[in-house]
Amino acid sequence: MELYYYVDKHAGYNDNHVVHATGCPFLPSDGARRFLGTFYTATAAIQQARKFYASAMGCEHCCPVAIKKNLTTQHSVALKHMVRL
Repeated sequence: MELYYYVDKHAGYNDNHVVHATGCPFLPSDGARRFLGTFYTATAAIQQARKFYASAMGCEHCCPVAIKKNLTTQHSVALKHMVRL
């Protein structure tokens, strides 16, 4: 089933922009995220996010994808989320 995906406009840990799916508890507010589109896989959404932010990574909660060394083929990395007050 396809989901809506978003990328955080604000870089977090290690200057990474985190990709989230609809329904993720860590999804940023409307003004702090960019809509990526509707995708069947998190991998496709992360590839789209990298067109805007080369260091885009998948959310550990909603977009877990295997870690790879090469950033051109890496699709996600589990990251801890920053709490914004």
